[in-house]
Amino acid sequence: MKTILVCVAGLTPQIITETLYYYLIEKKPPIWIDEINVLTTSEGKDIIVNSLLNKKDGVFYKFLSDYNIGFNKIKFDENSVIQLGGDSCVKDIATDMDSAIIGNEIVNYVKNLAIDNNVRIICSIAGGRKTMSVYLSLGLQLYGREQDILSHTLVSPDFESIKDFFYIPPEEKIITVKDKNGLIIKTLNTKNAKIVSSEIIFVRLRNFLNVKDELFYDDLVGIVQKKVDYCGTKLISIDLKNRALLLGNKKVILKPIEICIYNLFLSLKKKCIQEFCGNCMDCYMSLNEMRSQEAYKSLLEFYNIIYSENSGQYDRLQESFKNDGKGEDFFSQNISKINKTLKQHLNPFEFAFYKISKVGKYNKRYGIYVDKKNILS
Repeated sequence: MKTILVCVAGLTPQIITETLYYYLIEKKPPIWIDEINVLTTSEGKDIIVNSLLNKKDGVFYKFLSDYNIGFNKIKFDENSVIQLGGDSCVKDIATDMDSAIIGNEIVNYVKNLAIDNNVRIICSIAGGRKTMSVYLSLGLQLYGREQDILSHTLVSPDFESIKDFFYIPPEEKIITVKDKNGLIIKTLNTKNAKIVSSEIIFVRLRNFLNVKDELFYDDLVGIVQKKVDYCGTKLISIDLKNRALLLGNKKVILKPIEICIYNLFLSLKKKCIQEFCGNCMDCYMSLNEMRSQEAYKSLLEFYNIIYSENSGQYDRLQESFKNDGKGEDFFSQNISKINKTLKQHLNPFEFAFYKISKVGKYNKRYGIYVDKKNILS
């Protein structure tokens, strides 16, 4: 898997090499970085290119030389330093307009990287304007996957903001710190420096969005917020006796067999050993699994709540289950009818949440997206 280090940086390019040092040298086991991309302003780009990527004495090449890393092993050149603001050429983030332009660019940049499942993204938020760091964090929250990392690199206080310190070299080095008048304030030995990185746990909201949508940041947040609010407040319960689904504040009446099939999916979800559903689909069933004697038995138990065992309706259903007399069409047709009824009574958000979903390309499996904690007994 390819790993791309994404940094936001401004007037302190040190954070780029410090983060690179941590993941390649300090972290145990190390994480190899295949490529570095830096998001910055026009002013920041000039400083980064001149200090790190100067062919004569660029610090990035010095780092590679110090640690015997081939110059072509890590992709990082002038094209890797991305100037935010596009045609607007934002020099600094001074206005709400600057913030909006840069925010949209950063979030969309993360989205485009995260489309490739063979890429892992490490987002470093230690550099740049705080606004840039916030947007990079939020971009990863919106589009990040399990393999992606949100990182904040920290340097020993004595070495913070020291313009001549970029990483800990393999051979110790003395750094002289001077004031604005050129007078020596102190000397530092790089052997005393420490570089650490805090990997921050973050909420992944990717499943609430369609990565194909081209939307502005505020629209994306609005969509996610509505869906999060919806998932957190909408509960589900079933009144089997009255053949009613209670979905949030809505009541949907189904036919007896339909309500029993829907309840079958919910009961399996509640029995699952997984504490949190998320993207788990262990409780989903194929049409073939629905035709098992265990599933038939559960359906009859639910059906018995609506009709007594001595009723003709119960006897006919029981008889039809003998020797698997119903066949696959019985379930597929009833699932279609259930979803059709739900679609008539629910808005699109609600329908996506409560419908009987189908997943898989070949051996299709069926289940309900609702989290088990939202199911009331």
